[in-house]
Amino acid sequence: MHKSRVAAAVAATAMLLLTTTVPASAIIDGTTDTTNRFPNVGGLQLQFDGEWFDFCTGTLVAPDVVLTAAHCTDFFTGDVGDPDALGPDDWRVSFEADPDENSTYYGADHFVVHPDWLATEVGPGGGNSKRSFLKPGLEDIALVFLTEDVANVTPAPVADAGYLDGLDLTAETFTVVGYGTDAYITGSAASPKAITVYDGARSYKDVTVITKQDLFPDRFVKITKSVCFGDSGGPLFHEGTVVALNTWTFSYRCDGPNLEYRVDSAPAQSFLDANL
Repeated sequence: MHKSRVAAAVAATAMLLLTTTVPASAIIDGTTDTTNRFPNVGGLQLQFDGEWFDFCTGTLVAPDVVLTAAHCTDFFTGDVGDPDALGPDDWRVSFEADPDENSTYYGADHFVVHPDWLATEVGPGGGNSKRSFLKPGLEDIALVFLTEDVANVTPAPVADAGYLDGLDLTAETFTVVGYGTDAYITGSAASPKAITVYDGARSYKDVTVITKQDLFPDRFVKITKSVCFGDSGGPLFHEGTVVALNTWTFSYRCDGPNLEYRVDSAPAQSFLDANL
């Protein structure tokens, strides 16, 4: 994607991440990770016009590899000969719980996005249609290979094939982690003048799975209200294992359930086996 095409997205992100004086903890109604409970979850930033912006979340799954969503990485895979295309130099990650300009950041060497996602000619989605965004063939998973190993952080294990199929989902507790929007005070993501709470810190929340009226259950799992914009690509943990990725919210105000892309699904497992 050309830099000119991401300008609107960056501006929208900056609006959504408008900081207020209201106390905050990313993830809707989440808990700030003040004890560094999830050190292998990092905040992703992109560079635009010389400035760095928070935009997504990812998980360290190998010493030099971050697992995240395809929609957090596809616009970094443009023509390397195009001076206006975003690339590895425009991406970085910090694994500090509350990163700032003095934090340690790790850069990207290259990105590997699920080929079925990149093969979509006009891009996924249409309005806020879940069936358009989540239909088969749109595998929202990617890996970022870093320029160096991350120091003093143990990578998170990733679920094997069919991991969730072996659980009584409604009897288990899961945890989402992310660096995203904390709350909406006024407006929503569809509003040009929304006022949100955002502190840029890692937070987490225990959630449960909703099995009624589920969509694409072989590739997605539905969870209770929690994930918001900026949490995309972050993990859904079960007992310390990454079982899914934060992908899609039902509400422009993040006021409803969320769909998580299953890393134990057949398309995800094939991708991970080939690249990780």
